[in-house]
Amino acid sequence: MSSINHSSLCRLLPLLLAADCCFAAATTCYGAKVAKATHAETAAPTLLLPDGWRLREGEAFTGVNIREYFFTVEADGAELPPPRIQLSWPGVEIGEVYGGKDVVRTADGVSFLVTAGRTPTGFTTSLPRLGAVQMGIFHNLEGMQAGAYRGKPYPATQIQAQLNYLFAARDMMREMGFADARDAVDGVINLYGFETNFPNGHVDAPPHFHIMLMWNAWKDNHVCHFILDAAGKIVRNDHWVNENGKRNDALSGPRPLGASMDMPDHSGAVRFVLHMLADGSGLEMTVPGKDKQAMIRSDNPAGAVTCYTRPNAAGDWQAVATVTVRDDVAKGLLAVTRDANGRTTREEWRYDPHTGRLLTTTP
Repeated sequence: MSSINHSSLCRLLPLLLAADCCFAAATTCYGAKVAKATHAETAAPTLLLPDGWRLREGEAFTGVNIREYFFTVEADGAELPPPRIQLSWPGVEIGEVYGGKDVVRTADGVSFLVTAGRTPTGFTTSLPRLGAVQMGIFHNLEGMQAGAYRGKPYPATQIQAQLNYLFAARDMMREMGFADARDAVDGVINLYGFETNFPNGHVDAPPHFHIMLMWNAWKDNHVCHFILDAAGKIVRNDHWVNENGKRNDALSGPRPLGASMDMPDHSGAVRFVLHMLADGSGLEMTVPGKDKQAMIRSDNPAGAVTCYTRPNAAGDWQAVATVTVRDDVAKGLLAVTRDANGRTTREEWRYDPHTGRLLTTTP
């Protein structure tokens, strides 16, 4: 079984991360991050905190990487006002401050009020919803690995493979009619990747991508975690079924290659079925009541993934589009290239690389 758990599942979208970082009712927490103007390995800065405030230790709350210093401060007492901190970072050119306000530049650092209830270390881009389909792109940058990924080789191949699989899956959903109307399911179909920087303690390992059907604000869902090997191919599905906020152990657990997963929505009706190909190269998708079938597969998923369809189970597979994705996290540019019927198209999504917030798109 992978390290993926309910805590990680419930933290996949930034908009759902509203819970305070402190568990004691009589403790107040705030967090922020300070970006470096240039990516580089550096020591952590020095913080000067007001009386009564302390630094919360542990890499889920405080740490430094090639891009930023992030930290969490806490104090005894409920709903205390934001504290002003002084950060000294000699020799480091400071960029933007996230999770703070009233920023004042100093001779060797910066001073500001720490205002975020949770340290803003996640950087995920939510793309505009297509019918019943919502995509969440989890960005990764070499040199920011933490948690389960700290001290290990950067999983560049798996990161590339999950991006290609996700956008090929978007084509698969289009072909099967789920991108046309929100009421195609009683819920939402989420296509998400994984993140390696352990934001707020999010254990998102081993490398994988998600296809899930969920509703009721994350309390009820059917989630496929398609675990990837070193070459980016699928090795199993760590399946999760959550009912009223609790894991259904009878329906959850690892599924081997060759297995099929029914994906019901809030109504209880199975909206689609996913079948893992026995060689780990991809997924087949069927929809109850439809003869048409779809598939995503690749012998080299880190290179590209192709979406196929066929008119029925006896028909021949025909390629719809081959997808290649590039995510330039330093620039905040996500580019999707589709080769279909001899025609190549490219879409670009520009985002804030520190927050993931979508800025512009070029279809």
